[in-house]
Amino acid sequence: MNITREQLKLYAVTDRSWLGSETLYEQVEKALKGGVTLVQLREKTLDEAAFEKEGQELLELCHHYNVPLIINDNVELAKKIHADEVHIGQSDMEIKNARELLGADKIIGVTAKTIEQAKAAEAAGAGRTAGERVYERFRGGD
Repeated sequence: MNITREQLKLYAVTDRSWLGSETLYEQVEKALKGGVTLVQLREKTLDEAAFEKEGQELLELCHHYNVPLIINDNVELAKKIHADEVHIGQSDMEIKNARELLGADKIIGVTAKTIEQAKAAEAAGAGRTAGERVYERFRGGD
């Protein structure tokens, strides 16, 4: 599934701290029913087997709603479950290595905290960059 500009309108990133009594699957399904157009599975504490199981389940759910799924930080898992995209940080796998593992058709998103990092990621083959504020916003009175 190629990610289109239209699918970037409402981008949900998972966070277990907001689940309450519901499962992540239930929360993601509610988000999809509410109009989310892109889901990023971000898991920092799950072991590999649980992350894979959750990734497979959410990929199937997202595709049922024709919504792409991005796997955060885990290139091998993204390849294994055929996720639509992977997003890696500056301290994760090098873009070149991720590209070799995933092939030419997968999008690799990269966190960029500076303009220089964004330019370097693009030059290395990233299909998308995302991250923190690059320019200081003007705040009246400061």
